[in-house]
Parts: sequence; C-alpha cells; structure tokens
Amino acid sequence: MKRMLCSMLLVLTMVLCAGSASAAPKKVLNYSNGDAPDVLEPVMSNYIKTSFIIYNLYCGLSRTGRDGVAEPAYAESYEVSDDSLTYTFKLRPNSKFSDGSPLTAHDWEASFKHKIAPETASPGVNLYLLVKGAEAYNQGKGGADDVGIKALDDNTLRITFENPTLFFMDVIARYIPYKMDVLKSDPNWFKKPETYVSNGPFRVKAVDPQTGFVLEKNPYYYDADNVHIDEVNYNFISDQAVGLEAYRSGSLHIFDDLTSAEAIKSYKGTPEMLSFPRINTDYISVHTGNLPDPRVRKALSLALNRPVLINDILGQTYKPAEGLVPYGIHWGNKEFREVAGPLVKTDLEEAKRLLAEAGHPNGEGLKTIRIITMNNQEDTDTAQAWQAMWKQIGINSEITTYERSVYWDVLYTNDWEVARDGWTGDYDDPRTNLFLWMAYKQGPDTDVRWYDTPNAKKFEELMRAADKETDSEKRLRLYMEAERVILDDMPIIPVWHGDDTILVKPEVSGITKNNIGYISFNFADIKTD
Repeated sequence: MKRMLCSMLLVLTMVLCAGSASAAPKKVLNYSNGDAPDVLEPVMSNYIKTSFIIYNLYCGLSRTGRDGVAEPAYAESYEVSDDSLTYTFKLRPNSKFSDGSPLTAHDWEASFKHKIAPETASPGVNLYLLVKGAEAYNQGKGGADDVGIKALDDNTLRITFENPTLFFMDVIARYIPYKMDVLKSDPNWFKKPETYVSNGPFRVKAVDPQTGFVLEKNPYYYDADNVHIDEVNYNFISDQAVGLEAYRSGSLHIFDDLTSAEAIKSYKGTPEMLSFPRINTDYISVHTGNLPDPRVRKALSLALNRPVLINDILGQTYKPAEGLVPYGIHWGNKEFREVAGPLVKTDLEEAKRLLAEAGHPNGEGLKTIRIITMNNQEDTDTAQAWQAMWKQIGINSEITTYERSVYWDVLYTNDWEVARDGWTGDYDDPRTNLFLWMAYKQGPDTDVRWYDTPNAKKFEELMRAADKETDSEKRLRLYMEAERVILDDMPIIPVWHGDDTILVKPEVSGITKNNIGYISFNFADIKTD
C-alpha cells in the first residue's frame, strides 16, 4: 500500500510539473510536512502548518535572512523616534503584488486593520496588538482611525507601538499585505490560484485542498532575481510512514514531518538530517479550575522524568525543559535560560511530600486526572509516559485522544484536568513565551481562572512593567521574575524545548528555517541533470 501511494505521489508530481518539451529544465522542489492544515488562508490562520505555506507566499516589511537574523525586505529603510515608539518606513518603490498590481503603504495599512478588526475575529493577532490602539480596536473599544499604523503616502508607512519594542524587526516580518479588493469580493479567494494573490518569493499555481499546493516563482517579488527555485510541490501526506517512504524513494526532496524515533535514529549523524533551533516550549496546560491546588500541580511536574521521556521513549532530539522561556532567547551575549537558571526538575520524594501536604498522601482522595491529547503517535506516547510517571506517586489518570480538528475545541471545555500543549515564539525576546498568560489573553492558551490568584496578579504587574521598561537589563530581570512567579503556581508544566529536524536530499542547498520553525525556499537551490 505504501509503495502504491508513493508511486501515485510521483505520478502526481510529474503531471503537475509537466511543461513544454523545448523549455529549459525547471528547478522543481518536492516537499511535505505532513497532512493538510486546517485553514489554508492567512487571515484566519494561527496554525504552524499553514504558516509554512504563508511564509513562502508572503513577505513582510522585514524578512529572515540567510543567517537567521531579520533584515529589511519591503521596507527599504526606516527612522526611529527619540522615544523608540514610532517607526517610519520607506517602502521599496514600484512594489507589486504577485498579480503585477501596485503594492503601496495604503495596502499595508488596510491589511493590518482588517486583520485586527473585531468583525474579522482572526485568532493570530498577538503581534499586531503591540501597535498603539490595536488592542482596543480588536476588542471593540476603539476605532480603526486610532490604530497606530498610517500610510503617509504610497511609499511611506508609519507605525507607532504601545510600548518600546526592541524586537520590532522580528515583529514587522509578520505584518503582511492582502489584496483587499479580492479578499472582500470573494470569500473563497484562497481556494483558487487566480485569486490567491500574495507578495512573497512564490505565488500559487495550483490548489488542491486534499493533496497539496503547487507554488511557482513570483516574478514580481522585489528580490526575484535571487530566487532560484522555479516551482515547489507542497504535498499533503497524512501518514508519516508514507511520507518517509516517499523521501527514501526520491519522490520528495524534503521531508519535514520527522518525529518517528526509528527514522531519526536511522538518519542521525548523516548529512541529510538537518536540525534547526526553535524558540519553542512544549508544556502541559493545567485546568486550574479542576486542579486548584498548586501543590498538586507542582507534584505533577516534579514526577516527570523529562530526559527519559525525550530520549528513551520518544527517541527525540529535544532538550528537557528548564522553564517556560526556551533556549534561543538571548540576554546580551548569553542565553536567557542560562542566566535565569533551571526552574523545573524531577524529584519524586518532593512530589510525594507536596501531595501529602495537600491532603492526598500517596494520591489518596485525589480524583482521576483526565488527560487530553491529539491522537498522533508522539502525543499518545507522551501522554502514556505522563500516566506511568504520575502513577509512581499514586496519581491515577485516564487518557482521551482526539483528532487535531476537534482537539482545540475540547480545550475550551471543562472536561479535562491536563492537556498536551505548546508554543513557539515569534521573536528573540522572553515576552514571546510569557505573554500567553497575561490577563488580556483568552481562549485555550490560558485558563482565565488562574487570574484570580495573588501570583497571577503579581505576574501581570511584572509583565506590564517589563513592557514599558526601556532599560534592557532591567526589562529582562522583570521577565525573569515573572517566569519564576508563574512557575511557582504551575498553571502550566514545561516539558521540553523543541527543535526542528528535517530530511533534505544532498542535491538541495540553501534551505533555512527561522527560529519559529517556518521553512523558507527563498534561498534554496537544487542541482539538475
């Protein structure tokens, strides 16, 4: 069956890539990172698999360079006000969308305001709310004219932030323009190549929600001369074993869904396995309404043997979590994590002591904990490991698995105690992994009941103070204290700091991933016969 599916994939690729016999050989890249994303358009997406596509179809005011550092893109230059709040960007003249129509500062302003409009209800607005007036408008408490993004003319865009934003170059890479007239006139614009208008290094050539996208080089991209790949076949393959076989057989150049311990072991140490750092922490979300005693939550954390879970059970390359803020976030020339030190550990005796102190010696009288997770192999193996480790201190648990499309809805319910979760930050700053638990955040990322505790209020105060602090050292100290405060209450339990491990054929070069984990074909090349 797997061989037949791989053969079908190869035939599909050949059909999609077919062209004139007299044409010069195209540089076509075949790629997969698993199954189809739930949402295929950029406004309503907040899911990383969709972002992998969007990151190659769109480009912000800045972009991630070859060295992983943000650099100017559609913003050719900028000036900063004395108070470090206002940035005035000069856009590249004659910028265009992928259909050849003009792209101006007015498009950036209109797109930004559409994204955060309360009636749009986009889930992925976190970075947008850093702009002055954006949060109020998003929550229906302010007007669009009060939002701090203004087109001064066709080539000049002014952005005013609510607070000093030292990481602004990372942030403005996420502000992307939409073809607003198309978007508003056709609700299915993202399902058709002729209406899927973008501005990045690639544009959409073909769309099949079941099998994948075909991307082609965007001739109107400002840096098109340095894009070497002609087409990317972005294949949706839900079965990881099938995807791996497609890579081994040569049907795929890049396989970006590498979580199988066996596969990692077989390719580890070879030139084909590439690892990229990611500012990620996977954690356990705790329903604090159903587990209100922080001593019980701390006991759950102390009972986890993270190295055993990562190395022996999952066979992964992750790092055991030492806090909420992962490696990859810097404090000057050092890592934030190194300065802040480890805040989580394994200690079964201390876990038992806390349970007894909470009135549950050896787990007595404590209800069976409901674990929810997605039904893929890694998540299921992880949940079973938690279950076994918690059993050692007398805590009983039961596991319920869900399809990914259902799982996030379940997180809005009260039918669980602990849930598999995680977050990959957007910029090199500790705020990106801490802001999720600020009071303005609602939804499955947080449990609002935690905000009623003294530690929650202290955490909020520290985060708000850090947001307004312009002294870098003082600001980082505030974030360090905020992290200690939240982990003293343990509404979330850090488990590991993730990385991105992918397989790339030797004939492919220039593949990059940013610290969020998004792959870029912008600098890629491939040797052709």
